[in-house]
Amino acid sequence: MKRNSYLVMALIIVGCVGCSRIIKEAYYGATGATGRINELKEVKVDLAKYDGFEVQPFSDGMEGRGNTAFLAVVQAKVSEEIIKKTYLGTGGRNVLQISGELISYDTGSTTEKVAGPMEEAVCRIKLVDKSSGDVLGIGDCFGRAKSSARKGPEELAEGTGKGIAKWIVKYDSRGERPKEKD
Repeated sequence: MKRNSYLVMALIIVGCVGCSRIIKEAYYGATGATGRINELKEVKVDLAKYDGFEVQPFSDGMEGRGNTAFLAVVQAKVSEEIIKKTYLGTGGRNVLQISGELISYDTGSTTEKVAGPMEEAVCRIKLVDKSSGDVLGIGDCFGRAKSSARKGPEELAEGTGKGIAKWIVKYDSRGERPKEKD
């Protein structure tokens, strides 16, 4: 009797873990990659004073072992996310320059993929006042893809862009740009 109770309990737990994985797959499949910043040098100015931005090509800080497909698309994906979420445009008089260096690119181990997919790109990001060259902020951006349907270099680049855009919005008194209605 006791043995059957343990077996039923184990099946319930396994079932719940499976349901949890299905829910996560559906959520991350719909929302795509995520991004967050770990600030190393906090921004001390209101970024609302900038009317434009410029994303520099990201460098490979992994001594030639960086993912070239990621490095090829990250500049465009970061620009897309900044345009979507902030009030900054391309060009302008006061330009915020964004530069990045890929410092880690991980597609996950086989064990991690069994528990749930997780890919991650980590980039060291600098926010710079283009006219003066002053470094306004430094942070490590973690772009993560947690869906087996939406993964790879483009998704990680999108997650990196989301993280950088959120960081800019955090220090912009105008807040986040309202989402466009379809």
